[in-house]
Amino acid sequence: MKEKCRVAASLAAAVVMTCAGVGTAHAAKQPAAANGMTTRVGIASVGGCENGHDCPKPTPVPTGCFDIDSAVQDPDKYLSVVCDGRVYVLTVREAPPSAPQPVGDWQFVGGPTNVVDATLSTRANEVYVSVLTATGTVFQGVCTATEPLTVPCTFTQMPTPP
Repeated sequence: MKEKCRVAASLAAAVVMTCAGVGTAHAAKQPAAANGMTTRVGIASVGGCENGHDCPKPTPVPTGCFDIDSAVQDPDKYLSVVCDGRVYVLTVREAPPSAPQPVGDWQFVGGPTNVVDATLSTRANEVYVSVLTATGTVFQGVCTATEPLTVPCTFTQMPTPP
């Protein structure tokens, strides 16, 4: 998989360099304000992209709320949801035969703000929030399991996934 990504990145760089060369020729004929492009004649920049519409676009962070998960630390259940790239957790008191009762409100747990996926787990009075960002970075958050959850959680970046 790494090899496929490396090859794809090399091809993308070649396309950007080729297109930047075409854009440079076009820009030489027209003022920058007229064509909406900023280029330096004869230089193709792969990392910084001189020509905005030829640059690779960053992965967008989905908007709205999605990706729900839960974990139990008796007598509580913790529900997580990702909204606009941020992870929120709700503490719910589970006390059968009574209906589940929210304790407080949804809380932003800290950490990255470009999250596309999150999971919860618990152990020994701690809640673990594992997140994947839009750039492919993984973080592990550790929160104290209280009512409501103690925030902000402490996040640590994990090694880069394969």
